[in-house]
Amino acid sequence: MNLYRVALPWAALAVAGAAMIGVADAAGTAKITGIAFVDSNVTGQGSRATLPANAQIYPSGTKITGTAGCPTTRYRTDGLIVAVIDYQGDPTAGSLQIVRQLPTGQQFADAPYYLDINQGRVLQYLGPIFDNADYALRLTWGLGQAQNSQAAGSFTLARNCPQPR
Repeated sequence: MNLYRVALPWAALAVAGAAMIGVADAAGTAKITGIAFVDSNVTGQGSRATLPANAQIYPSGTKITGTAGCPTTRYRTDGLIVAVIDYQGDPTAGSLQIVRQLPTGQQFADAPYYLDINQGRVLQYLGPIFDNADYALRLTWGLGQAQNSQAAGSFTLARNCPQPR
């Protein structure tokens, strides 16, 4: 019985410590600013990637038509899509999920990308995406905290890309 009296104060300290950690690690604010088309030199940088100065950011909700962002190289090493995320706050863990709605009505949800989110602009490569479709993005951050935060974005590809040579 005496053992329970000793254990309870430790449990109370653990709960109080967890509450203090939750306050100190409160999630910042993030938004999916849009998407950009880059080449493999950028995507190859991984989590340290920075958007080239000449890259155009297509705001969330944009319908991309014509040949904008179409790959021009034989192995499709350009025209790669990255999500552009702007984040303010302490570093945190997050995930980004993409769901595509094809013109045929089929819907596909890709496995989420897990990422470290640091203050400033974060780029996340969305994988090889070339199909015309509607794309929905869902960013979740503050993973591991009592409550996660979320932001959403979208874009539509309706392009006429020539076959790369």
